[in-house]
Amino acid sequence: MRVDQTGTSPGLTSEPEEAPKINIRCKNPDCDSIVAIELKLAGQEPGHRLYQCCKCKVTRGIAVGGRIHL
Repeated sequence: MRVDQTGTSPGLTSEPEEAPKINIRCKNPDCDSIVAIELKLAGQEPGHRLYQCCKCKVTRGIAVGGRIHL
């Protein structure tokens, strides 16, 4: 079996992976979309996530985790 030095043989893709889509309502009141993608940025805080609407491209930040006060 030959080794493909360029990395283009079947099973290997050179296309970037598509971000998984999640169901979350858009923050824009003029948009009725409920589908967004999670943005992964370098230097992003671990307790903060960014979501971008797939229809109007509005970005929304949500804090996750933290303390629980009972």
